[in-house]
Amino acid sequence: MPLVLIAALLLFSAQAISEPLKSAQFQRQHIKAMSVVAPVWEGYTNKDGSGLYWDIFRAIYEPVGIKVATKNVPWNRAMKMVAKYHTYNAIVGEYRDSEEQVIFPIYPIDVEYMSALSKNKSGFKWQGLDSLRGVTVGWIKDYEIIAQSKRNFKLKEFRNIEQGVKMLNTGKIDFLIDEWDEIAAVMQKNKMKSEDYLINEMPEGTDVYAAFSIDNLSRELIAIYNERIPELVESGELTKIYEKWDTGEMPESVLNLKH
Repeated sequence: MPLVLIAALLLFSAQAISEPLKSAQFQRQHIKAMSVVAPVWEGYTNKDGSGLYWDIFRAIYEPVGIKVATKNVPWNRAMKMVAKYHTYNAIVGEYRDSEEQVIFPIYPIDVEYMSALSKNKSGFKWQGLDSLRGVTVGWIKDYEIIAQSKRNFKLKEFRNIEQGVKMLNTGKIDFLIDEWDEIAAVMQKNKMKSEDYLINEMPEGTDVYAAFSIDNLSRELIAIYNERIPELVESGELTKIYEKWDTGEMPESVLNLKH
């Protein structure tokens, strides 16, 4: 092959490699703001802009010159705003196995533990998954809270937590498993007396993530997220944020970044 042709090919290859880098650098330099949305979760996403999740987002982006705007919107509408309409760049509080049209950073933001609600029975002592052996357990349809291979109980699914509470109160299920805040909300709504029920934490937690809309801006925001989390761990700033709020839990994959 002639030397001139080889040189031309090498120059073309170098340009092809450098173009995405130039594009990313240009894009990052010109990102001045980003937006994140979630429902109001006390201690996590407070309406006044404080909270664990909001503080983590600010710690990630604002030191590199990107202002973070937070917004509280009910979950289903918030997800549509991110996944379908791209009104906001990210929603916080999603699982990695989401069926929504969203993309994720490497690192989760929290660990969520499901709770098991049961009627208060004299002498009952919660023993984790062993307490579910041989009884009837209920959760919302299509939830996969416990892998099928680990189920030693009968499963009954329901459409919503209101239906699940009715099944619990009529003895059709022995335990209702759902997120703690959902259980607390339905108990308050239905004026269920706390002394009549037991709420116990499930032993295995699930990582919770920030989920971003699918576009080039979000891909760059995710790249920044993935770079900044190890830096915040190394500096100790991320630990201070979790300790300040004492609500969420630093995920194991983030803890493992500590040297």
